[in-house]
Amino acid sequence: MNEKKIIALIIDDEANGRENLGMLLRAYHPRIEVIDTAANLLTAERLILEKEPQLIFLDIHLGPETAFTLLNRLKSITFEIIFVTAHEDYALRAFEFMAIDYLLKPIDIKKLEKAVISAIARIDNKTMHLSMEEMMLHVRQFNRHQHKIALSTQTGYEMVYIRDIMYCQSEGSYTRFLFTDGEELLVSKNLKYYENLLSEYAFSRSHNTTLVNLLYVKRLERSAGGYLVMENNKTLPVSKSKRQELEAQIKENRRLV
Repeated sequence: MNEKKIIALIIDDEANGRENLGMLLRAYHPRIEVIDTAANLLTAERLILEKEPQLIFLDIHLGPETAFTLLNRLKSITFEIIFVTAHEDYALRAFEFMAIDYLLKPIDIKKLEKAVISAIARIDNKTMHLSMEEMMLHVRQFNRHQHKIALSTQTGYEMVYIRDIMYCQSEGSYTRFLFTDGEELLVSKNLKYYENLLSEYAFSRSHNTTLVNLLYVKRLERSAGGYLVMENNKTLPVSKSKRQELEAQIKENRRLV
């Protein structure tokens, strides 16, 4: 079975150091794929943000700056770190960043192997946990899509699948439901009631008068004060106070479904 490559960067201000480490990794650890290298802090920061590596081989001194300056500039550290340096004085500080290991130059092949094996184990474990979480999330999402809601009308109750509701609009003390098949239904409770009831089902208030199912948002337009375009090409208003929160919810919802 082919194991998935681990994406790595080498960050070292010395060309010989980058080349030597790259050669050792290619020769002894083919699962580690070094996709790029950096010689200074600015390049390193840009590559980390662009490439989203799983593992970084990091020298302490990066020209006039240090690796710690780089790490402190990052909002979060989602990758594993193996320090590779000629300076032995920074080991304690290095492990404050949960480093896998602190290797001194010239590189000992056996110590490099131990560090890489530890990094791979930690990355594989992290990946497995993320995969399980995503799987359980999809199961929960699927189960939710099977849920129904009872809508109170003048003649009784209509049982509808929540997944079939595209959006709801306030009409005084009543709420009008619009469904994916184009049908409409006026129900005898206000929009706030249904906002609370549907809050766990990817519904969000885009405006005082409108509650939308984020699954059916085609796009959010910032022009003309802001509005939503739904899958049926209907445009719905977005209030200024709701726009930022709504954008975040749409991005999160698109990641999950």
